[in-house]
Amino acid sequence: MSGIRELRRDDLPAVCALYEQVVRSGSTEPSEQLVRYFERTFFDYPWSDPDIPSLVYTDSDGTIGGFIGSHVRRVRWDNRPLRLACSGQLVAAPDPRHRGAGALLVRRYLAGPQDITITDGATDYMRRIWIGLGGQTHASASTGWAKFLRPAAVGGFLMQRSGHRFLSRSLTAVAPAIDAAIRPILGRLGGFLPPEPVTTAEELSVDGLVEQVSDAARRLRLRPDYDPKYVQWLFEELAAVGFRGVPVRHLVRGRSGKVVGWYIYHLAERGIAQVLQVAAPMGDTGAVLDHLFRHADVHGAAAVLGRVEPSLIGELRQRRCFLVPTDWCLVHARDPAVLAVLGTPQALITRLDGEWWMGHHSIGLSEKRHPPMRVST
Repeated sequence: MSGIRELRRDDLPAVCALYEQVVRSGSTEPSEQLVRYFERTFFDYPWSDPDIPSLVYTDSDGTIGGFIGSHVRRVRWDNRPLRLACSGQLVAAPDPRHRGAGALLVRRYLAGPQDITITDGATDYMRRIWIGLGGQTHASASTGWAKFLRPAAVGGFLMQRSGHRFLSRSLTAVAPAIDAAIRPILGRLGGFLPPEPVTTAEELSVDGLVEQVSDAARRLRLRPDYDPKYVQWLFEELAAVGFRGVPVRHLVRGRSGKVVGWYIYHLAERGIAQVLQVAAPMGDTGAVLDHLFRHADVHGAAAVLGRVEPSLIGELRQRRCFLVPTDWCLVHARDPAVLAVLGTPQALITRLDGEWWMGHHSIGLSEKRHPPMRVST
């Protein structure tokens, strides 16, 4: 008889084979790196929680026909500890026998003991499943924003993503000259290019992030409950996601030397910066964004991309950022008050706290690791 049970360590080769076949290369032979990656992110990370495990769907003969990954985070709501579960990788075998396995896995996962469940890399299909099971769309976090710094370079990147290789190569070749001509015009228009920041920055350390988020408790009703062991693991994993680029993490100070906020993002070699967290709960959000944009610009980014957080909306508009499509962010919670806070500036739950940034798509295909980028502006 088929059914759903907890993922076990000895299931990982079969689970990775299924994931490799359906999501990645089409092969049924996953790399050893992928197996190790699943082991360290599902079983061997600091906040692994046996009460909220990853799940597998099995046939009557015990064959694994589907699985859903679980990444547990700790948060505080009005200083009360809660467990936040990130619904990660969801895969079902391409076999008529497993039709509906994905929905069954999601239903079982949402019924777990966690206080909040999220996923921030969802497809339209996943969104339909969640809505049918009582979940909701996190509207602002399902909207992306973009700060374009070198428009021609962005065009080359989009052509490459669309599969137009000849046009991509042609545009990429002339993009530096086009952008060199365009940028003085953008500078005169105002707001399109980041100004010289009035702030300074230093590398954001493990203890620094823990301290800043803890100090922000007076201004935030819902926030991560970081500890040094987890943040050290988090920073190491950010460096392991080679395809996203160099991790940059900065603590930003104002003219008086007082901390105004911090940011964490990936600066990719192709020039697209992906923002994971921007926070200024006790300072100036605009000043933090200005430093981030300037840093990305100085290091040659074509664009800075992120998702819309309630605390950023006004500042993004003033800085000529555009709304762009992104993945669905879905939420589920038993307490409506928690859901209400999630959509306000009183919550700090960002992409850094979800599974969107994680490296399951690329681990084993490229094992390149990047140390954090040092401050140079």
